[in-house]
Amino acid sequence: MKNNVGHSRMGLLFFLLTLVLALVSWIGSIYGVGEVQSLLSAEGIRWVLGHVVENYVRCPALGMMLILFMGLGIVVQSGLYDILKRCRRKDKQLSRKERRALIAASIALLVFAVLVSLSLCLPGNFLLGVTGSWLHSPFVEGFAYILSVGIGFAGMVYGYVSDTFRSVLDVVKSMSSVIVSRAFSLVTLFFVVQFFSSLLYTNLAEWVGVSDGVVYAFYAICCFLSLLK
Repeated sequence: MKNNVGHSRMGLLFFLLTLVLALVSWIGSIYGVGEVQSLLSAEGIRWVLGHVVENYVRCPALGMMLILFMGLGIVVQSGLYDILKRCRRKDKQLSRKERRALIAASIALLVFAVLVSLSLCLPGNFLLGVTGSWLHSPFVEGFAYILSVGIGFAGMVYGYVSDTFRSVLDVVKSMSSVIVSRAFSLVTLFFVVQFFSSLLYTNLAEWVGVSDGVVYAFYAICCFLSLLK
């Protein structure tokens, strides 16, 4: 509940900031301030309507975190997450089945990590870029997916060994659990994306001397904060 309240406030904050931005951009365009573009002009409204969906869907944090949430959902619903918390706190002795399941999950994760590491060492390895570099390589660009598959695989093994999962359907259902619990995060992210996209469109940041690079850096930070908060 506290997280939902926090997300509601953050979403409301960025919604209000977008309204203020629209007003300031309108005033700036009227007085010919630099190259400021108004969000309230006919052209600005056309831009908003034409890009509101595209800006949200193309936000890198959205796809990355949804993929991670699917793997994390398996870990949570299998019971592995609770077991790891108990092991850290040392507040309760694990049963024989829980220990066996935890060992099996650890082995599964280790095997997965070894296979990925070996793939990186193979000649002509497909996880590196065409030039053999890490820059824009499939490994870097798909790291969220690789990580999600790894932790999801460990969670699935734990679930089957501990009898938390009885069928593939249980695994599939678990993949949506964290996404459902983070619904407020997705709404908050929408308002964050619209604010920063509008800020870049209006050129107000450039007018006050803030480069696009700085704006993009804050944009990325706020996107991940809205999803992880």
